[in-house]
Amino acid sequence: MTTLRKLFKQYESAECRKYISKAEQIEEGLKSGKSYAELGGRQLSLAKGLIRFKLGNYRLIFKKAREEFIPDSLIQRKHLERFLKRR
Repeated sequence: MTTLRKLFKQYESAECRKYISKAEQIEEGLKSGKSYAELGGRQLSLAKGLIRFKLGNYRLIFKKAREEFIPDSLIQRKHLERFLKRR
């Protein structure tokens, strides 16, 4: 199972690391039952089971599995389109 810490380890930059607390807040909000729209998330049009959250120049992707959200990937904004084409 992917965790937020594993996702953030792939990026060594200090810019990326400053978003860890924001990502944890999003994850806790989703676990507590808040709507992803309230937390600033958007459902991806090309992949209906994925929810995107903006974190500066990065995008945090959650996968909706049954009634829970699982962290799927953390990607740079410029690579989002390529990520979606692979799905």
